[in-house]
Amino acid sequence: MSECFDKAFLKVCLDKLGLGCGDADSDRFEEFFLAITEFNKAVNLTTIIDQREFIIKHIADSLSAMPLFPQNASVADIGPGGGFPSIPLKILRNDLSFALFEAVGKKTAFLNSLKEKLGLERVDCFHLRAEEAAGKGYRGSFDAVVARAVAPLNTLLEYALPLLKKNGLLIAYKGSEKVVGEEIIRAEHATKLLGGILQEKRTVFLPFSEDRRTLVVYRKTHSTPTVYPRLGNKPRLSPL
Repeated sequence: MSECFDKAFLKVCLDKLGLGCGDADSDRFEEFFLAITEFNKAVNLTTIIDQREFIIKHIADSLSAMPLFPQNASVADIGPGGGFPSIPLKILRNDLSFALFEAVGKKTAFLNSLKEKLGLERVDCFHLRAEEAAGKGYRGSFDAVVARAVAPLNTLLEYALPLLKKNGLLIAYKGSEKVVGEEIIRAEHATKLLGGILQEKRTVFLPFSEDRRTLVVYRKTHSTPTVYPRLGNKPRLSPL
């Protein structure tokens, strides 16, 4: 792995997504990469440590949904791990505010140190399971919820929809379109029960890669019944 972060490659990748990246942003992305690779020696945050792969599969991938967020939106990130997708989004969209709900204490500690290192404001990190957040004062609090590689849609909807304001968006980062189509069908009952509708599904081609990202967007149309989300890991163990 090169000691010099390839900022030129970063800018080319983001340009292919139609996104600009200034020098200060590039510096933050470099600090982000270095912080993750260092912490990764002690706690597994990612298996991708090659910097170009990191730029494509973590940074560019996280930013693929950037145009979907309303201006000045309040956003919850469920299971961010090393800070994906919220930290790359925050670097380029300072208008967004974030609450990161991470179930693993060591990862939460890393996220808190990372936001300080990068000087990110209006980013709050909580050691809290996703299904507990609604009962801790965050029900109906957010304009958007994001989740990347967290859970199948019928589970993810139970985590996310209680956290959303009416007309808020769940933006789920998913893989192949075929698998996503099957998940959407299995999640139809949960979608109706929890007060949402499927708004759109879009495919994004990641730069310099054969990988495709499917973004699945749900809109909250009605209040979620107060019995949801269920606690005790039930959304995952017994999905709706």
